Amino acid sequence: MKSVKRSLSRLRRGNPGTVLLRALLVLTILTFPIIGPQLAPVVQLNDELVATRFEWAPRNSSGKIAFIAIDKHTLDEVGVWPWPRSVYGKILDKLYSSNVGDIFVDIDFSTPSSASEDALFASALARVGGGVLLPIFRQQKAASSSQTEISQPIPQLLANAWPVFANVATDADGVVRRFDFGNDFDGRPTPSAASALSGGSKLSGSQLIDFSIIPETIPTYSFADVLTGQVGTKQLAGRSVVVGASATELKDTFNVPVYGGLAGPLIHVLAAETQLQSRILREIYQTPLDLLFASALIFGVFCFRSLGMGKTTLIAAALGCGCEAAAFFLQKDLAIVSGTIVPWTLLALAWVLALNERIDLGEMIAAIAKVDARNSRRLMRTIIADSSDGIIAFDADLRISEISDSAKSILEISTGDSLLTIREGTVSQAVTEIVGHYDPQQIGIQSKIVEFLKPLDEKLAAYEALITLSPLEAMGRPSAKAFGGCIIIRDITARKLYEDKLKRMSEQDELTGLLNRREFLVRIEGRSGIIALLDIERFTSICTTLGREIGDALLKAVASRLVSALPDAPLARIDGDLFAILFAEEEGETKNHAEWLLHLFEEPVAFNGTLTAVGIRLGIARCGPVSAENSLRAAESALDIAKKSSEQWKAFDPEMALQQARTRRLEVDMRAALRNHQFFLVFQPQIDLATQRFVGAEALLRWGHPELGLISPAEFVPIAESSGQICEIGRWVLMQSCAEAARWSHGVISVNVSAIQFERTDLEADVLHALHQSGLAASRLCLELTESAFINDGGGSIAKMVDLRAAGITLALDDFGTGYSSMSYLADLPLDKLKIDQSFVRRMIHDPSVHEIVKAIVSMGHGLGMEIVAEGIEGQAEKEALCRLRCETGQGYLFSKPQRSDDILRQYRLLAPAVIG
Repeated sequence: MKSVKRSLSRLRRGNPGTVLLRALLVLTILTFPIIGPQLAPVVQLNDELVATRFEWAPRNSSGKIAFIAIDKHTLDEVGVWPWPRSVYGKILDKLYSSNVGDIFVDIDFSTPSSASEDALFASALARVGGGVLLPIFRQQKAASSSQTEISQPIPQLLANAWPVFANVATDADGVVRRFDFGNDFDGRPTPSAASALSGGSKLSGSQLIDFSIIPETIPTYSFADVLTGQVGTKQLAGRSVVVGASATELKDTFNVPVYGGLAGPLIHVLAAETQLQSRILREIYQTPLDLLFASALIFGVFCFRSLGMGKTTLIAAALGCGCEAAAFFLQKDLAIVSGTIVPWTLLALAWVLALNERIDLGEMIAAIAKVDARNSRRLMRTIIADSSDGIIAFDADLRISEISDSAKSILEISTGDSLLTIREGTVSQAVTEIVGHYDPQQIGIQSKIVEFLKPLDEKLAAYEALITLSPLEAMGRPSAKAFGGCIIIRDITARKLYEDKLKRMSEQDELTGLLNRREFLVRIEGRSGIIALLDIERFTSICTTLGREIGDALLKAVASRLVSALPDAPLARIDGDLFAILFAEEEGETKNHAEWLLHLFEEPVAFNGTLTAVGIRLGIARCGPVSAENSLRAAESALDIAKKSSEQWKAFDPEMALQQARTRRLEVDMRAALRNHQFFLVFQPQIDLATQRFVGAEALLRWGHPELGLISPAEFVPIAESSGQICEIGRWVLMQSCAEAARWSHGVISVNVSAIQFERTDLEADVLHALHQSGLAASRLCLELTESAFINDGGGSIAKMVDLRAAGITLALDDFGTGYSSMSYLADLPLDKLKIDQSFVRRMIHDPSVHEIVKAIVSMGHGLGMEIVAEGIEGQAEKEALCRLRCETGQGYLFSKPQRSDDILRQYRLLAPAVIG
């Protein structure tokens, strides 16, 4: 206490400046524990120290979560981004078969893709059975809005998956340090991805991520390797899986402590690992401890002022190191996070207070300040003179006091000149305006930015001038007339060029230079007119046959012709080979516009030095009171109808929309139809034309809709094929057909196989399974294929057909004479039967040329060792004519309409012995 009293007495007797400095130091030491933790530099330094402690005490991951990375290797393998959603369906099937736990797919599915791709992905989600987590995101409704909304996967996908929050929140410095446990979604608590993967029960609040867990120890596999089967059950069984982007091209990277840039999905994994390893990092409230420490330091400085500065420095350093060591072990062993910047700062302030006790710092600080002021002025002049940016300092009279060399060359002025003499009128006018309205006492600092252009090396250079006025103080207060100003001139030519490029990229299609879909919709919103949607026929085949480069060249040539013919009309390439045009509205001109466009492409298109005939289809709709998006969709609907019909163009009509709505409903209802036993089979007998004996039957699929009644296969089969559901339906037809045929004493059952089913499924495995389950002999099963099953992949398809025949299955080519029939490949196909399409059979009696075609087909089939089956026999004359041509088998209404299996059994007495007994 005597030492403290002596120090206080010395305070009262000392130099007034020194006494004031000591008082300020004491006050600062006592208040810093309260205000320090709120200061940005203190927060930043504490965060860096926490990260350093993570780095000094690394730990491995638990291995319970694996990361399936969409990496550069995967992007090269798949070759396109964004991917078709069926790719995600395939990876789900692979993961499900590998017996993984939860699957989190960290991809945004909030907007629909194509209906077929969405359907394939949704089907995969249904097969996995609810073990998939899909991300939802809470985001601002607008950039300036405080209101938020939740972006979620489309309902079709979310119906068979669990939503989890996947926001990655950054601190004010742009670094990710925390994760949320969950949030509310549709009025119910919903976990975050990390909480769901770790099985945590807490669904609100947030916590620090433990970045001592090393990302390299997380089991990581390439998406492509899982897709190809190189990674499977051995590596993934029992683990939860996170699927997400790691390739730098996809830009899903965030700054984190310790590791710098880290892929977003890996951050979710680290957050989950934090919970799995029970690393619940707690942040303690340090202010009371820091206040106690501050008081102890002040007491020590005044009580031990006789200690030399050397010992004082060593004690301060030892205390700081002790605090740091304690903080390290608390974080490493007890998961307690503490900040040590406040204690370090208190030690530094106490050291200065101790130094002030020993020497008079007032005069020293004043001398240092004078030297610093001189050095600062000298340094400022050097910086201004050498700056690459143009810098001008001026006074209240608008006279230039300092100017850089670059500013001299840009504005052609020098020191002492008036700013009003600047030749660049934009800058001088802006200076006049800002000075004219400037009041230093009321406004304080005021700035204004202007841009101007200046010829430079036969080009125009763009510059930005930032004019700033600042008040100068007189007697400690801003003066009404005293102010200084500064102009900073920056060359923004490169930025302007880049902004122009970005604007063009955001508005234009990169390949053709036309508008893209989004910009086209913006341009036509609120306008009246006629939208024509143009599609290039056989474009996919052209690209497949001749290569993508030829396809791109064709698209450019088509765009060039449209631009030449319609220089003022809004033109866009909205997707693939789809082009959109808006014509000015003229009553009764829809047909004229369509015919004009068709005429425009009657002449061949020139590209790559050749002339190529281009066929087009058109969909046309009026752009009127509805939104531009709806008008474009109407044109797309019309185009879809035109492509499915023989017409070259189609105008939108509301009835068309109703038909498409029915199609969409049937596609949705079809998902439950198989499960609810709405599908059933009928069988049309096949008769030996020579003996009139029953030799088999063709299985035909029917759908009895509970509300719409009997749906024609001609309507629902194309829908099933486009949605991919034909694979599951075809598998059911195969099983049912074999089961029914096994009840017959003899006869071959013929089952139609869709080209899509043939291509996408393991047909041989499905056939063998159906035969095994039913007990039907392989020789009694005939698969009927159409030419579309192998027209695009002859080699692979033929290999499948060879394997099926090797198993004893009979193969028939259905509907021969329609489609792409060609003798060039027929001889190479491993076929047993050739079915003549009913359109030929029904006309052969009355049309001699058709009769000759049938005769040629029969002769050719016999020459290739095939059995001939004729469809659609309805009259005795047709039957007799086919007998004369030595056609072996026939089917049609002459013999029987399609019947239920029990009717077939009774009519032809087909009960197998086991059934009779």
